[in-house]
Amino acid sequence: MDFKYIHIYRSDRDAGLCIDKVKQDVAELFGRCEVDVREPFLMYWDDGEGAIDETRIFDLKQPFEKQPGRPEPASDSMPLYDGFMLQRTLAQLISDKESHADHVHLVFTHLMTCTFAEEDWRYHGRAVICGTPSIVSVPGIVEAPAKPREFYHLQALGSQDLPTLKKQFAGRFVDYDDGRMTKAAVGYAIQALFYFVTDGEPFCDDRDCRLFNSHWQEDLIRTQVEKPRYCRMHGRLASKFKIKSE
Repeated sequence: MDFKYIHIYRSDRDAGLCIDKVKQDVAELFGRCEVDVREPFLMYWDDGEGAIDETRIFDLKQPFEKQPGRPEPASDSMPLYDGFMLQRTLAQLISDKESHADHVHLVFTHLMTCTFAEEDWRYHGRAVICGTPSIVSVPGIVEAPAKPREFYHLQALGSQDLPTLKKQFAGRFVDYDDGRMTKAAVGYAIQALFYFVTDGEPFCDDRDCRLFNSHWQEDLIRTQVEKPRYCRMHGRLASKFKIKSE
């Protein structure tokens, strides 16, 4: 583990996220590092807003390099951003002094990040983009892991509106301004940091490990909220790097 400093950037829309609690848990786990909380990334590094807009995607079924010219988006649609292009753009704003391996930058954002998958030739929402900087998308925590299958079945039938559906399935997914948002965010922060601990392998195949890459909300809740723990292998790794293992 080469890094000594962890810089956490607030999202400018918290949606129930307590960033100071994230800092507290990260500092406890990575006791050898200096951890600080900063204002939102673009405020701290001064501008870049225009470049960020260039990372938007408009056609979910086309890779970034084949995105169409900027159409007029629907007023009620959430803007989507290519996670890796966004990461590249943000990285260019970081000073040379903090661009080396001693520093890890963890950016919480209100932007919805996505990555393109060649397996099914479409974009998918992502809660975390690991690397420099690492990005945790607050809306991604809500929207990227899938809700229960029954939720989508009833939604497709159109017999209930969205607020009614959410009420019916309350507790089975993390929502905006949800009391579980912070615990989920801590889990994604830890995954982003383990990217550097493990030289690029932040996820675990053990469905009960905190580093499991949850594609379903119920997996996210189990691994990050109800029973956050490490598997044996990652527990040993945590101990090796003097990270507190639960």
